[in-house]
Amino acid sequence: MHTKIVIGLILGAVFGAIFAINPNKIELSFTDRTESAENWQEFSFMKKDSVVKSYSHDDQLAIIKYYKNLKDKKDVKLKIRLSDGSEKVFENVTSLEKIKTIGVWLKPVGDIFVRLLNMIAVPLVLASLIVGAASLTDLKHVAKIGGKTLGFYALTAVIAICIGLVFANVIQPGHIMDPDAKSRLMDAYQDEAKTKIDQNVSMNIVDFLVNIVPKNPFKAIADGDFLQIVFFAILTGIFLMQIPKERSEPVISFFTGISEAMIVLVEKIMIIAPYAVFTLIAATVAEFGFSILKTLMWYSITVVAGLIVLTFVEYPVLLKIFTKIKLKDFFRAQRQVIAVAFSTSSSAATLPVTMDVCEKRLGVPNKIASFVLPLGTTVNMDGTALYQAVAAVFIAQVFGFELNLTQQITIVLTAALAAIGTAPVPGVGLLMLIIVLKSVGVPEEGIALIIGVDRFLDMCRTVPNVIADSLACVVIASSEGELGKIDPDAKYEGAM
Repeated sequence: MHTKIVIGLILGAVFGAIFAINPNKIELSFTDRTESAENWQEFSFMKKDSVVKSYSHDDQLAIIKYYKNLKDKKDVKLKIRLSDGSEKVFENVTSLEKIKTIGVWLKPVGDIFVRLLNMIAVPLVLASLIVGAASLTDLKHVAKIGGKTLGFYALTAVIAICIGLVFANVIQPGHIMDPDAKSRLMDAYQDEAKTKIDQNVSMNIVDFLVNIVPKNPFKAIADGDFLQIVFFAILTGIFLMQIPKERSEPVISFFTGISEAMIVLVEKIMIIAPYAVFTLIAATVAEFGFSILKTLMWYSITVVAGLIVLTFVEYPVLLKIFTKIKLKDFFRAQRQVIAVAFSTSSSAATLPVTMDVCEKRLGVPNKIASFVLPLGTTVNMDGTALYQAVAAVFIAQVFGFELNLTQQITIVLTAALAAIGTAPVPGVGLLMLIIVLKSVGVPEEGIALIIGVDRFLDMCRTVPNVIADSLACVVIASSEGELGKIDPDAKYEGAM
């Protein structure tokens, strides 16, 4: 299955590149027809025969965003000067859009796959944590396992952030960036950045701790608030063991059945994984292409280099220190987890697969996997924390801010806390980045510089996020002397 997923990923990237959206072509819609404009030399917006805004041939995204944000579109005319010197003027345009290709049209297949995995995530976390906490016999055992888990997650997060800061300070990607590229990116993504800034996210430790406790656990479940779900599930599991056995056993059996049913369901869903991965990667490459990577090449290289060191240096060292598992066996077992994490950009969507792999391939008992993994999905975001550290320094460098040691230590602490509060879904890391930028006084609108490559880097940083969860799982199981037989090639029941 993992081989099919990797093949789907590679073929998807090739397919998306072949059927990429033309960056020099825009579809103009009118009330009664559509026309396309392509290969323009200058694209101008006019009001009362005077030009109010002009763009060059490579500003497709900025053109579309500018038009969408116009308040009064009726009075706007479009003047397009083509490469041969001729000009066209359009009136009464109702919309401007990219011209989609088959690479983008196939994306709903991948979206359904991600939604199916997300559908499973909440009931799986709830049921697994209740059963896991109930199986840990007493409060001292729960505190012991919980303390080890949180301590290990804190250790890996701090190391990850420090790795990010080292790479950002050594490579200094912000000082390499071309000023013209900065202007184009700020122009193209400033509205998207403003939308995120307007959400007014902030990090208050007291409020954060208070908000972990749900007023209504059913609302938390409906909203997919993982921190509140984890809190409620652990308390429920602990105190199920404090009531008479004849009353607690039916409840525990019910949630055990839910947990096992979700695991079987994910095995069946994984049958469509290669096709879903193909469509997700194809759509991403077709829509965004590789051109944006050229503009932000050094920033992207810095983040990816940090993630590689995190995944293939830090984690193997910790695996060697805390367990006797062979490095080769650990990463062989993770192949399917890595493929799903990369293509979905979601720790929550990957959780069912991670849980199945840890129990069936890495020999982690259910009572530990069902406690450690849902908790990790919620509070352990090493890749995201590293990315936030690099992004904060990069933006500061572009704007000419020199961050001193105290400010960089502030980034370590803030990014670690922000990672805990980051929901395990795509794109939320940008919101948490605003908190990090605020903490050191770097302009928040700087996120406009990196939005263009966030989708790609989100895919990359999700991989260490989920691998760290599996690593914590085997470390905790090993420390408790409960790690079973390792079988990195164990077959899924649902595999073809």
